[in-house]
Amino acid sequence: MRRLPWILILATLAVVIGLFMGRDPEHAQRLSDMYRGVAFTGETRELVITLLALGIGAFIVYLTFTRR
Repeated sequence: MRRLPWILILATLAVVIGLFMGRDPEHAQRLSDMYRGVAFTGETRELVITLLALGIGAFIVYLTFTRR
C-alpha cells in the first residue's frame, strides 16, 4: 500500500486541528503558557545547542571516515 496518501491525509488533519484549536483564545493561551514553561532558557539553551552541534559534527566526521 502506498504511503504518500496517508502522509498527506495526516498532515492535512494536523493542520485542520491546529487551525481549529488556534482559534479558541483560552486554548491558545494555555498552549502559549505550556510552550513558555517547557522552553530552555539562558545557559541551558546554550548547552543544548552546543551539544547538538557537537553531536552533528561527530556524526559527519564518522560518516566521512567510514564511507569510501
